Amino acid sequence: MKKTLFGIIALLFCTLASAQEFKINHGPYLQNMGSDEVTVYFTTSKEAFSWVEVTGDKWTKPQRFATMFAGQYNAYNKENRVQITGLRPGTKYRYRLVSKEITEYRPYKVTYGDSIATAWEEFTTFNPKQQSLSFVLMNDGHDKPQKVKNLLGKFPLTNVDMVVYLGDMISYYEKEEAPYYGYIDPSVEIFAKNKPFISIRGNHEMRGKLTRNYMNIIGCPNDRFYNIAYFGCTALIMLDPGEDKPDTQPVYAGMNSYDGYRMEQIEWLKKEAKSKQFKAAKNKIVLMHIPPIVTDDPNIPEEYTATELEKHFKPLFNELGIDIVISGHTHRHIVAEKGERGNNYPIITNDNEDVMLVNSNKDGISIKIISEKDKVILDRKFK
Repeated sequence: MKKTLFGIIALLFCTLASAQEFKINHGPYLQNMGSDEVTVYFTTSKEAFSWVEVTGDKWTKPQRFATMFAGQYNAYNKENRVQITGLRPGTKYRYRLVSKEITEYRPYKVTYGDSIATAWEEFTTFNPKQQSLSFVLMNDGHDKPQKVKNLLGKFPLTNVDMVVYLGDMISYYEKEEAPYYGYIDPSVEIFAKNKPFISIRGNHEMRGKLTRNYMNIIGCPNDRFYNIAYFGCTALIMLDPGEDKPDTQPVYAGMNSYDGYRMEQIEWLKKEAKSKQFKAAKNKIVLMHIPPIVTDDPNIPEEYTATELEKHFKPLFNELGIDIVISGHTHRHIVAEKGERGNNYPIITNDNEDVMLVNSNKDGISIKIISEKDKVILDRKFK
């Protein structure tokens, strides 16, 4: 009787699984936007063969783009990142997703099931001749999608180039759904089908058994979490400070080596600073989740990594002529004024309840911060 019951239950689960609707369950969302390329990310509910069709400008007929490696198109997968190349600067394009469910994949037989073709969406590539850069920034969302939606509504996103998530948008990466639930799905709903976002790791994105998969679902140019991008007169430097505790902490089980990783970034940035683009950039903005300064706030405990950043990164930023550093992590709004702690640039730490609008152009860098309750926290121009 028990075997029969278990058999019925197993059959029921199999039937429910097979009856699951085949669909695009996350995305599309745009990453790694440039002047001549962009990458489209999305997931399907079942294993499939997927691609992106693009039209616009010189392409009067849809062009098909799919991920290929060593002669094989990516297939029988759920996670997709499809790079679109050959685009022209400052140009509008239309795209849609196409996906074919694979119900059977045997050595000599592949069987397709349902097919999906999404509605057409639009995006516009960055224009390198554009001298201004604008973005909305928030941090420390910690699995609160409604907060993300509320804060995204504080500034008109049609007027910005992108959105920046400055870390800790999730609390732990224990479940596959965590990043999607926490901030990616709300982004897709509001803007990410048509404008890109940048995700900078916070220490909480580094916690959990799935943390090493994070690179597969967000854009990481050069397969790194630290990078630099140039927009007209602005150099946007994105750093990855790592965890907030020493590598020797028992909770890390000997699997972290962030001390060396931070030194790697210092050497990389020193080399990058010798480039013509870096030297020519009028505004040099650093984005990093943990601020490079130990705060005097008695409610914020002194942390190992903040001490290390103040010791090693703060003088480097002085040497390289950084204009401003924007951070999160502390869940407090803090402004360390230029020269206040040996820093030749202001350090702005954004609260977890606030959203920031950053505009950078030849006249300087302006920052406006609004709380979830519509209170103006800061409204200043830094020259």
